[in-house]
Amino acid sequence: MADHTEHRWAVDGIEEGIARIEEDGERILTVPVTLLPVGTTEGQLLRALRAPGGRILQVELDLAATQTARRASTAEIDAAMVESKKRDPGGDVAL
Repeated sequence: MADHTEHRWAVDGIEEGIARIEEDGERILTVPVTLLPVGTTEGQLLRALRAPGGRILQVELDLAATQTARRASTAEIDAAMVESKKRDPGGDVAL
């Protein structure tokens, strides 16, 4: 398996049997949902194993990476909200 390459897939969206996948943060792929593990949802991270030539051999859910990414995203949003509240205390909008 030394010639095989592992890729990180982030599920960007799923509709009408097609999944939009961001591969390695570099490119967007569209793949049939049947290629993904059963129950895969938007926002999850997957590991995809490719053979030389690009053929997909295996795709599996990466629960640990998904949870880590979600925690990091939540922390980033929380920090942005704290900074936003420093500049905007809320209340009525003045136009």
